[in-house]
Amino acid sequence: MNATELGKLYSENIRRIRQAKNLSQEKLAELANVSPPYISEIENQKKVGKFETIAAIANALEVEPYELFLPAGSAITHNERRTKDLMKRLRNNFSELVDTMEEFLSE
Repeated sequence: MNATELGKLYSENIRRIRQAKNLSQEKLAELANVSPPYISEIENQKKVGKFETIAAIANALEVEPYELFLPAGSAITHNERRTKDLMKRLRNNFSELVDTMEEFLSE
């Protein structure tokens, strides 16, 4: 797969996942902390974004960043799904722990 094909797959996956979750480009942009025109440019293969942007979009779509580059119809196995769910829970718990620590230290 060359860079053009990968870019097309990335753009199509963002649009497909966004639409499957009934999100407008505006809502996805808000969740990913980017502008709506930027989401449009990504979906129209004019931009890709930095790693931070890719991660923010994936997070907003509730997928792992690598999933934005998988061919349509690629199934995530049960074990991969369980691992993904575990990582999400760990991220959430870690964020809560950091917040609690910051709050404690600021007192």
